[in-house]
Amino acid sequence: MLDFWSRVNNWYFYILSGIFILAVILFFFLEKNKRKKPEYYLSFSLILLSVFYEYLAAATVQFIEINKWLYGIFNYPQENNYNLWVYNFFGYHITSLLFLALIYHYLFSPLKKNIIKGLSLFFIFSYVIFQALGIESLFEQQTYSIFVGYSAVIIACGLYFMELISHPGYLEINPLKAFSFWQVTVILFNKSLKFLLEISFNYIISVSMNLMSSLYLISKITWILVLCSFLFTILLNTRFFKAKELSYE
Repeated sequence: MLDFWSRVNNWYFYILSGIFILAVILFFFLEKNKRKKPEYYLSFSLILLSVFYEYLAAATVQFIEINKWLYGIFNYPQENNYNLWVYNFFGYHITSLLFLALIYHYLFSPLKKNIIKGLSLFFIFSYVIFQALGIESLFEQQTYSIFVGYSAVIIACGLYFMELISHPGYLEINPLKAFSFWQVTVILFNKSLKFLLEISFNYIISVSMNLMSSLYLISKITWILVLCSFLFTILLNTRFFKAKELSYE
């Protein structure tokens, strides 16, 4: 089993760490009124969350006492000492809710905003029900919850693109110059790929391990692109740039 340092000593964690450091620095170069806007603090929060759970996942593999303590609280068999709960709770569920919140603030239409509210509430409600009824465990693969969460994000991305081509607030600008366009585009691509991986995991494994490894590598690369889109959103709106903003009020 790889120790903590061996797990974080690779290109993926180097890039994550670099994005994290730049995000922290650049966020404080934003004007104070911008730091309070959802499109900036949610972008920043998603970067922080990603770095947090990736390092936590690496740490809980070596420092198994963390897992044992948590398993004891939920009365889960400690011999199954995995860290899947980190990715389930932080990487899949909390991240999906933050994506929904971010896209919500990029919409103008009250109807579409209400749809995203409904999707978020349905996701939370279904997750609680799955846990309460014992259909899924926090410490095992949560196929149903992931399916609901990813589906909600993909639908929200679709609502954004519908609004992008129809709402006057977007028609008056070049969408390629809107940071929200690039954010939602890479989010959609990343979530769609992960969605396909989750629902076809067993089939892909049975066909080719190399194919699965390649798809997971692509998934990591697209996730880096997602984080870079958040980073550039912050960068291009610091006091060093004069990027055109949209009002989502």
